[in-house]
Amino acid sequence: MSFIRVRKDWSNLLPELLRLVMFRLLVKDTIRASTVCKAWYESSVSFLMNNRRPWFMKYSLTSHRGPCEWYDPMQRMTYLTYIPEIIGMSVYHAKDGWLLMHKDGSSESFFFNPFTRKLINLPSCEHYNESAAFTCAPTSEGCLVFGMTKIDRDNNVVEINTLKIGETKWETTHFKSFGGPFTSKINIIFLEGLFHCFGWLDWIPVFDPSKRTLVNHMAEYDRSLELSAGTYFVEIKGDIFFVKTGGEKLRFFRLNRNNKGWSWEEKDKIDEASTIFGASCGSVCRSDLPTSLRNKLLLSNAPHPMIKTYFSDGEKYLTNDSDIPFWDRHPKYQCVWIEPPKQRIDFI
Repeated sequence: MSFIRVRKDWSNLLPELLRLVMFRLLVKDTIRASTVCKAWYESSVSFLMNNRRPWFMKYSLTSHRGPCEWYDPMQRMTYLTYIPEIIGMSVYHAKDGWLLMHKDGSSESFFFNPFTRKLINLPSCEHYNESAAFTCAPTSEGCLVFGMTKIDRDNNVVEINTLKIGETKWETTHFKSFGGPFTSKINIIFLEGLFHCFGWLDWIPVFDPSKRTLVNHMAEYDRSLELSAGTYFVEIKGDIFFVKTGGEKLRFFRLNRNNKGWSWEEKDKIDEASTIFGASCGSVCRSDLPTSLRNKLLLSNAPHPMIKTYFSDGEKYLTNDSDIPFWDRHPKYQCVWIEPPKQRIDFI
């Protein structure tokens, strides 16, 4: 009996099969596969562009020799790099692959891209910003940095500082403090051209950078709730949500913003296609991820670098610890979710 050997042309695989193959590869291998032929290139590029899920970045705030560790939640892979520029520095905010960083107690701050190692120093501010955020990557046109601090605690005076990238001086405005006692743990969400500041549930200061006005909104909420460890604020498709952990179940509250007044309305769950990546210095929601990452919450509560993962069984959210990378729990860490660059081969 004779056999006829058939030569297979792997470049003619169905696009659906190619995308399935690319999905199961590590990032390095996906990028290498893109060099095989045009069909493989198109499938790999499509995968890499549409699946830029955030990575979990963790480094010690107390050790000057420990590496920076990265965790890819989809591939469940950990990468180690040494980044001396961030030793002793803390993160204000992360967005578009950039970190807004500072040294505790110092009025000096800077942008840093941990993938390219590009650093952009900012001019010194008169006072130390206790909380800060920015609107978009500092390499983009129109990037605005927002900072706030309490400069007179006896008279409840708060200072708002803003800086347009490229300018040499911060613009400063003072306001009478809002609501309850000021806290440095302010979560800042930039939405619809406004900076929403969350350090309380009942009082929500909103700063308009175009008019340089600060409006304090009073919001109704469940008085049994407290802002403590394990709480996250995140923007989901134009709405602001508050996620509360630590009890018998996850609790979700949407901020209703209307002319009749603001209020926190409890919801059973978030959108089924959404995934929340939560950390103390900022949370992000994504709805364009592969099926394996959809309808989950990956939450880290600094200073502990552990990720607690929740997934929905259709009725409630259950805990799944199988995705948790094991790290030393004793040192104090800086933890943040950050989006890696489109081309990651040089980094990993």
